[in-house]
Amino acid sequence: MKRSVEITVHMLFWVLFTAVAVMLSKLYLEAKPDAPFAAHFTYVITLEVVMGLIFFYTTFFCLPWARKNGTNTAILGLILLALTLFFAFPAMKFGMWQVMSSVIPHVFLIFLAWIFRHFSDLYRYKQA
Repeated sequence: MKRSVEITVHMLFWVLFTAVAVMLSKLYLEAKPDAPFAAHFTYVITLEVVMGLIFFYTTFFCLPWARKNGTNTAILGLILLALTLFFAFPAMKFGMWQVMSSVIPHVFLIFLAWIFRHFSDLYRYKQA
């Protein structure tokens, strides 16, 4: 895939991701206006996007390395697990639902990064 097309697809994805994060957070706050983060909306959205970028690009850029052998795959898995636990830890004081609502989107981003990497590599392979 042309580098400019790939960059454009990534940028559009992150614009869409941010819009969905804003929309879902606003819907949540309408249903529960006394939520712990209600007074820090911009901070929460920024944090969600930064965490999303970390999960997505850790997966996206490390997958070619991880495919080289089982040890590398295990190391990438442990890194992603450690990131998941690190980012889910603050939600633990609020309950299991908050932990799951923190973990599920990041697992989804890991899956999307794998799909993006797969199609990017597939296109590059066909061009070679």
